[in-house]
Amino acid sequence: MSAGFPHLLAPGRIGAMELRNRIVLSPMETMYGTPEGHPSERTVAHFAARAAGGVGLVTVGATGVDPLHPETPGGLQLGEDAAVPAHRRLVEAVHAHGARIQPQIVHAGPDGLGPEMFGVTSLGPSVIPSYLTGRPSAEVTREQLATVLDQFRAAVARVREAGYDGVELHAAHGYMFLGSFLAPQRNRRGDRYRGSSVEGRIRVVLETLTVIRAEVGPDFPVTLRISGYERVAAGRPIHDTATMAPLLVEAGVDAFHVSGGVIDRLVTGMVNGADDGDGLNVGGAAAVREVVDVPVIAVGRLHDPALAERVLAEGRADFVALGRPLLADPDLPRKLAGWGGGAARVRPCISCETCIDSLEERLAAECAVNPLTGHDLELGRTTPPVARRLVVAGGGPAGLEVAWRAAEAGLDVVLLERSDRLGGALLDACAVHPENRPYLDWLLARVGDTAVDVRLGSAAEPEAVRSLGPDLVVVATGGRVVVPALPGSELPHVAAGIDPRRVPDGRRVVVVGERMAAVEWCEVLATAGRQVALLVAGAEMAPEFGAKRRTEHMDRLDRLGVTVHVGCVVSAVTTEGVAWTPAHGTPRVLPADAVVLAGGVVPDSHVADRLTAALPGVDVRVVGDAAGLGLIRGATSDAARLVAAL
Repeated sequence: MSAGFPHLLAPGRIGAMELRNRIVLSPMETMYGTPEGHPSERTVAHFAARAAGGVGLVTVGATGVDPLHPETPGGLQLGEDAAVPAHRRLVEAVHAHGARIQPQIVHAGPDGLGPEMFGVTSLGPSVIPSYLTGRPSAEVTREQLATVLDQFRAAVARVREAGYDGVELHAAHGYMFLGSFLAPQRNRRGDRYRGSSVEGRIRVVLETLTVIRAEVGPDFPVTLRISGYERVAAGRPIHDTATMAPLLVEAGVDAFHVSGGVIDRLVTGMVNGADDGDGLNVGGAAAVREVVDVPVIAVGRLHDPALAERVLAEGRADFVALGRPLLADPDLPRKLAGWGGGAARVRPCISCETCIDSLEERLAAECAVNPLTGHDLELGRTTPPVARRLVVAGGGPAGLEVAWRAAEAGLDVVLLERSDRLGGALLDACAVHPENRPYLDWLLARVGDTAVDVRLGSAAEPEAVRSLGPDLVVVATGGRVVVPALPGSELPHVAAGIDPRRVPDGRRVVVVGERMAAVEWCEVLATAGRQVALLVAGAEMAPEFGAKRRTEHMDRLDRLGVTVHVGCVVSAVTTEGVAWTPAHGTPRVLPADAVVLAGGVVPDSHVADRLTAALPGVDVRVVGDAAGLGLIRGATSDAARLVAAL
């Protein structure tokens, strides 16, 4: 398989740092740090797993130079000597697996949580509101700027003391201290640091590089993360980074890490959704590479290894940085080299945004398709299982995950699926969110790689299960769809539930429901040329989504012309349409040629209850939607936790 990725797997060099391949772990916030901002055991386990997976260079996410200006709770810092021993343990763990490692050092500037956490005033180039908190910053004075520069100098000394192989300096996305100086829309100063000229915007970055080089000398590798194109009104133009690049090399930059966009609370333009396309920042990276003689790292939706290989083969960049793909599968690099079944066995990122939304919801990065992300310590251990014979009822994502994990752990596994194919609700989910399909294919292949005895057309009837002599039964039969009983629901133009295999007839379609599938089905219908309206009874559409993905779906619905009404009351279906009352409105009829009652999914305990009653001596567990609606992330988490506890 290595012959298929000769450029990705070729050794490389950044300054004096030699790397075993051209794959870089992109800096991502995890929030795994201790309250003091030091790497925790969880942090160490996370990055050690990626190093063991074969990545060439690990870049630790935003690491602050000032403990009073953190970017996030649980974020790391090297702003004090006490942090060095914990960072050294992290470095040693990564080095033990043959990878190089560098931190991305930052001052949070106008976008930190210092005011909220420590009562200090945020500092920025101008009096500007934070993208993240909305709180305005003060305009940094010359004296304060000197202090910040000294903090960068002291932090990079600690970087070297901790044993890191290099350092990345963050000046991207129009945010935090250096990035906001580079952003014309945020830098409104009138002095020599003014944002209205290239010379003014770049000056503070050049001064930071000067103090760093004065501290570590010319041989310590320094990478600069910078946006190629900010993609925002009044932001830096597309050619700006290439104009700056030679000056930055002269100041001591050994490599450029070219990202794009600007940040907001949901990192909308920085961590892009599936709709935004692939290889978003390759043009910016290529423009920089054409004007400098140091390596350039491309980043941004390079999920497909074939695309990443092509970017290097065409000379558009020298390295690629992967973020979400290495959350989904830390072993991606060594699989490209032929390990573990090769590239075909890479667990794919499905662009579900769980990794972003979990930071908001649970203050820790997690991954829907890889439940070990962030949980290596409690779920990654391997111990001999106590149970020997396991029967899994249901071949959806939860059942498939349990089956392959249990078989890999050494159990004798029989999987019963009542239909004629595996996949469960994920089959329909693939039809409305195509990014799910590679994950389902991976699951099916993973089960096929093990000794799981798959029996299609076999319902988990108590006698059939008893005859298999199980020590443990896992019920993964999913939830059931409950459709509202509305007057007129029996009319011929009304569909109960969602059938992705059938697009309703007629031009005007009204979808009634609030769940994720209803939202995605509206998108499918609108793409097929229907005029679509979505009626949501609850206070929020798609409550299963996190804020980032929900916002992306709102944008998609908007582009497709779908009308959305939330907090409304649907009273009946008529031959003319849907009788409803909008929020704060009066009763009316919405014309429709077809109506879809999407309904809601509720846990279905029917199979589990029957098996528990009929098999009193057998341990029966329930996972996935049969236990409670959790989508893919709930299915994989339930499965991993169950198998780890056996």
